[in-house]
Amino acid sequence: MVGDGGSYFASDREGSAMGSDPSTESTGADRPDGDTVAPSPPVTDGGGTTRPPYAPVTLLRDWVAAAVVVVGLYALLYAVPLPPFGVPGYLLVVAFDWLEPVLPTFPTSGAYDAAFAGFLAALATVAAIGGSAARSRGARDGWHVGAGSGLATVGVVGAVLAVGVFAANARGDYVPFLLVTGTSLALLAGGRVLAFGRLGRRSA
Repeated sequence: MVGDGGSYFASDREGSAMGSDPSTESTGADRPDGDTVAPSPPVTDGGGTTRPPYAPVTLLRDWVAAAVVVVGLYALLYAVPLPPFGVPGYLLVVAFDWLEPVLPTFPTSGAYDAAFAGFLAALATVAAIGGSAARSRGARDGWHVGAGSGLATVGVVGAVLAVGVFAANARGDYVPFLLVTGTSLALLAGGRVLAFGRLGRRSA
């Protein structure tokens, strides 16, 4: 995908038959056939220009959208503490607790909360980078990409936990594993649809 930045054209010069500068670049306006070839800006499914992937402003916009989604999924754990609505937030708590052995000891509950907030921010950062990767593969422009990447990131976390935690500790009861797996797949599918559209590709 070609990033924004405008089109740069070489200035036209009218050289004489002799003594013209061979290094001068000309546009299509002074070609014999008169065809003008100008770089076309990147377009989205809406027909407008889009921000280049991995640009700071693009990453920031995707980070904000992803952070809203990640925090919103966590808040569902307390707003609607019933499956499947509370499952994504529960998975985020389990994922953070899973990482605690490699994290420093938290002396207070406030320190734990701050570390957990940093964990959610880190997930949003990963989602923002994934959003730019999705843009380079034809994702549509707008906040949809960051939001979809946020959903997909939580879905990946759930898929890892489904295999590494719930399946490993099933002990004959696979209902939690199936619930986590189904929720993770739904988040991954929802993120793809939100970022790429219903068919997962650009509209013609």
